[in-house]
Amino acid sequence: MKRISLKCQIAAGVILIIVGTLALFSNYIKEKRDVVFSKMNLSLSPINVTSSPNEVPYQEEKAEEQQEEPSSSSDYTYEEYIGIIEIKKINLYKGFYAKNSNLNNVNFNLYVLPDSTYPDIEKGNLIIAGHSGNYNNSYFANLYKLDIEDTINIYYNNMKYIYKIVKIYNEEKKGTVRILRDREKTSLTLITCTKDDDYHQTVYIAELINKE
Repeated sequence: MKRISLKCQIAAGVILIIVGTLALFSNYIKEKRDVVFSKMNLSLSPINVTSSPNEVPYQEEKAEEQQEEPSSSSDYTYEEYIGIIEIKKINLYKGFYAKNSNLNNVNFNLYVLPDSTYPDIEKGNLIIAGHSGNYNNSYFANLYKLDIEDTINIYYNNMKYIYKIVKIYNEEKKGTVRILRDREKTSLTLITCTKDDDYHQTVYIAELINKE
């Protein structure tokens, strides 16, 4: 009996050591897994917005997608956010960096497209792309819960810009993204991968309704 008890104690000790080791490295393994999967996800940068010279309401603009190598996180330097996006309905409160910042990268943060204009530009369009999914960088994971007339707040240069969603549509992943907006309005466009769909991405068009 004593021999059996001793063997049980040894086996239990080995199991505890294994469990403890797995728990210790679980966060490390998860981070590495998330990095690998995020790199497999759709890269939306850079996107160059082009448009027709004829400005009409809900002009179709095409955003061309090109692949680029993600910037190494070791190259990052500390910078403050240039602005913050807030969507109360989905508990999103996340900063974004300037267009020319090396932190402005969809693989690590929200991504402000190069052809975007900032909220203080009348009739401009701030375009922000972000990953969806279940990864550490999936800041737009819950955009699918948004509906027409939901509001989005952008904090920029000590001002609060309030936008209302006016259009939601899906685009096939084929190298371009159509941006259908009223170019007579100051706009905000959000782009992310469509939930549970590997072949489309969803575009959310919002228009400025107030600023404080």
